[in-house]
Amino acid sequence: MDQTSNQHLGRIAIVGFGEVGPIFALALAAQGHQVSVFDIKLQNTATRHAIAEQATRCGARATEDLATALLEAQLVFSAVTASQAEAVATAAAEHLAMGQTFIDMNSVSPSVKQRSCKQVECNGAHYVEAAVMAPVPPHGIRVPMLLGGHVSARTAEILNGLGMRAESVAQEVGLASAIKLCRSIMIKGMEALCVQSMLAARQFGVDDRVLASLAASFPGVGWDKGYEAYLIGRVVEHGQRRSEEMREAALMLEELGMSADLATAVADVQQDVSGRVASLVEALDQNGSLPEWRTLLKPA
Repeated sequence: MDQTSNQHLGRIAIVGFGEVGPIFALALAAQGHQVSVFDIKLQNTATRHAIAEQATRCGARATEDLATALLEAQLVFSAVTASQAEAVATAAAEHLAMGQTFIDMNSVSPSVKQRSCKQVECNGAHYVEAAVMAPVPPHGIRVPMLLGGHVSARTAEILNGLGMRAESVAQEVGLASAIKLCRSIMIKGMEALCVQSMLAARQFGVDDRVLASLAASFPGVGWDKGYEAYLIGRVVEHGQRRSEEMREAALMLEELGMSADLATAVADVQQDVSGRVASLVEALDQNGSLPEWRTLLKPA
């Protein structure tokens, strides 16, 4: 990227308009930047209108195809699901050129990021991996991100000039993602443990006793203040995406010659909960709140 001042920053593109896309689009458009967005749902007649309307509310322009979204975009944020991350990078590579920077925000394994980097850079564009280290809501564009790639330091300066919190951690692609996924094994693992512990405890009618014991063993964590509800809530609302992330963590472990059994089991728990409460999550979108976890985690 040749520009060093955000005053002269050209169009910004966002690929993927799920949870992250609208938040970034709204914040960047509010700063006066031209924002174009593309989501595969824009090519589906059943979902096109809703996505296009949401983009308009965010001050962004919805485009009919990926090529149009990327045209003249100096920064391209890829915020899709883990399962689609490499495919999007490969497709975007065909339309990217020198002077453009592709910022891969997706939670995938280091090897996937490295393959995506090769694809994007084949035509002279820059590739930067971004590991998002906290939930985007409520942080918004201030969510902490670790960047990797040979232009990551310069890109961090540009993003921080946009009000973001980006830190370059390596010129090598893959290390930022490794930090994220190693952390995710702990975080998502705790969530899965909590789900299974509370589900079993609830069936025996001893959940209050278990929580009291955890609070005594780990004072200050919050087991006596609803910490279990927070952990379970994260799985309920984002279990499918989190399960995909954990399968990427499993892939990373396999490539290191380590057992991926634990990460895979965590992914299975996340996916199971997501599937069982899918209808209730849809209700959340309309009503703004979910039932208490003891209602949610009924025996299958």
